[in-house]
This record gives sequence, C-alpha cells and structure tokens, in this order.
Amino acid sequence: MASAAKIAQVENVLQIAVDDIVVGDRIGILWPDKAAALGQLIAASGQRTPINIRANGPKAAKPWTLVAGWHRLEGAKLAGLRIIDAIQVYGDFREIEAEENLHRRVLAPIERACFVRAVADAAEARLKDQHGDLTPEQVAARARWDAVRSKAKDVERGETLVDAEADHARLNLSRVYGWRDETAAAMDMSLAAIKRDLALHRAIVAPFPDLYEALARHPIVGENASALREIASYAEPSRRAVIEGLIQAPDMTLAQALEGLGLKAGKAPAPTGATKYQDNAGANIARLSLSDQRSWAPAFAKAVKPQALRDFINACEERAKELGV
Repeated sequence: MASAAKIAQVENVLQIAVDDIVVGDRIGILWPDKAAALGQLIAASGQRTPINIRANGPKAAKPWTLVAGWHRLEGAKLAGLRIIDAIQVYGDFREIEAEENLHRRVLAPIERACFVRAVADAAEARLKDQHGDLTPEQVAARARWDAVRSKAKDVERGETLVDAEADHARLNLSRVYGWRDETAAAMDMSLAAIKRDLALHRAIVAPFPDLYEALARHPIVGENASALREIASYAEPSRRAVIEGLIQAPDMTLAQALEGLGLKAGKAPAPTGATKYQDNAGANIARLSLSDQRSWAPAFAKAVKPQALRDFINACEERAKELGV
C-alpha cells in the first residue's frame, strides 16, 4: 500500500478496494507463486508500481476492470490487503496490457504466443477496412492472407496458412508501430519469431483453451520451446492426449509421455539451407574430449545469438533432466 507522501507526490494514483476490481480476459498467464511473492513484498515494503485500471459503466457489477498488473492484484488479495494503488488509464487497453507483458520480463513460450497473438489482433483491428495508404507489399500480403484463410477455414496448422498469416501480421505491426525490420528483430519480433509464436498459438492455445495454461505451468515441458513445438507437430487426438498426460504427471518428460502413447519422439526436421552446418557443428562437438567440451562451453554459449538463448538453455536443462544430472 502506498504511503501518504507517495499519494501527495503522484496525484493520479488512486487507492482502490481490491474487491472493486474485476479481472476480465487476459493476454498472460497467472503464476500463483509469483503473485504470492509480490503480495508479500507489497505487504512488507509497500507497493512500488500501481496497477492499471479502467472505469466500468454504471450498470456493471464492479466499478473497475483490471488492465495491467494481474500478479500485483492477486498478490494483494493473497496477502490479505484490502486496498491497492491504481492508475486509471484510457485508450487501447489490450495494447497497454501487451506493452507491460513485453517489457516486464522474458516471456515463456506459451505466454509469448498469447502476447503476439493479441498484439497482431490489435494491429489488425486498427487497419480493418483501411486500404488507402497501404504500400503495394501490404496490399499483396493482405490479399494473400485473405485468400489462404478462405481456402483453409477451421484448419489449425499448415505451412501455407502460417506463412501467410505471419507475413500479414508483420506488415500490420510495422505499419501500426513504425517498426523497421532491424527494430523488430531486436525485440525478437522478426518474421521468423512471429511465425513461430502464431504457429504455437494456433496448435496449442486456440484449440485447447481449457488446457494450455496448465501445460504452460508444467515444470519440465512448460518453458521448453523445442518440446512444445514437438507437441504441436502431432495431429489430433494425439496432441490432446500428450498435453493431458503431461498435465496429469508434472514429473513426466515429453519423451515419457510420447512413449506411453506409442508415439515416436524427435521426428527429424525437414532439411534446410542450414542443415549441413548444423550436422557439421554437431559432429565437431562430438569429436572433442570431455575436458575440451568443458573449456569450450563458455565460448559456445557466447556464440549463441541473444534471441536463441532461451531455446539453448531449455535444451540444456531438458538434456540434464533426461540424464538425471
């Protein structure tokens, strides 16, 4: 709870009863342990960052709706606090929530997929029925996406559909936010990243609204991007069965879940222009002795691009768990 001095210094900070705030649909996922920790910090040291809220209409059950700060609000409730600092905001509420999700921390794969989906939808809404000042590239991308979508109605996955949607989303985001390709890449919002995230949303989040949050919290698979992509590669009903099996067994690896269902793990990816370099790198690493691998490990980690570090760390952790290290 904020001190009286803080309220005097920042006039637009309101003190709102936590029970007067309704939580609607969210982009992110609630992590109970994080909320509990934040609640304890707020109770012990005061609230450093107000939550964002918007006013509801006179007929609403509660006067306020949460825009950003879900973990702080739930933490305050868990800590038994009745009042929380809040700022009333206006404008595009989904973008305000998305901006907080982008800047507060590195998002786990499923939560990031929800974030990118929401940002892409917000950009689409802004550009709806606006064609006058589109570049020829943007007009072509919109036409391609509309054509593919009309042919692939209700299809969950498919390279053609994902490629068209990702390209369409990238151009929309570029026009709405003024991103250049270099800026988007620095934010890990390049075409390849958008394609990856929208594909994961299409395969895991959209078809399984009752399961994806529990999968995101799975202690072994939830933050393992390569494992989640493996799950996404299976067709229904195998995909649902794998997800349900993992949720029921928090200590189970993906390999164990697939084995239990009689599925083969680690399907070989289609060859690309980088395949020969990957094969050569793997063969060269295998030739090094144990001591050489240990001494070279820091250099290898430094060579990995920042945007690929999470996948690299997840792969190392998954390997360690499989070996019991």
